[in-house]
Amino acid sequence: MTLDKNRFMAAAIDLAAAALKRGELPIAAVVVLDDEVVAQAHTSEVADGRFLVHAELQALLEFDQLNLSIDQRRRSALFSTLEPCMMCFGACQSSLIGNIYYALESWLDGAGELAERLQRERHDYPGQTWPVVARGILREESRALFAAYVSEHSSGTMWRWAKALIDGPSA
Repeated sequence: MTLDKNRFMAAAIDLAAAALKRGELPIAAVVVLDDEVVAQAHTSEVADGRFLVHAELQALLEFDQLNLSIDQRRRSALFSTLEPCMMCFGACQSSLIGNIYYALESWLDGAGELAERLQRERHDYPGQTWPVVARGILREESRALFAAYVSEHSSGTMWRWAKALIDGPSA
């Protein structure tokens, strides 16, 4: 069975759009096992008033409660609207997620390049399988959500971060 990456990223995009309507950054993640969404979350930093409530981390905590086998975990995939940060990549690796797919690159704090390097270099690390990483799935749809966040807000730390993210490193 071939995983429909666009379908599952679209589910993450829809969840991110719902987060945006609540005033949150448009970051969402879904975890898929055997062609079915088994966990999902969007960031809730505004609602919770906390910073460690990243979408990926929350979805992985939900996923972890399923008490799946190692084989099931390695067959699972995480789809995120934004490149996971170091913390979220580490949580994916510790959760034994087999694949990480993300839409928009985060030149500010993303760990995708590190993840890709580890996948290439660490083939025989004892007891560990590194997630396979792929980027750019529905990238423009995710970028449009961040642009909408920037246009709907006018200041603040999250606004500056989102603006820098969509402006790119040369801005």
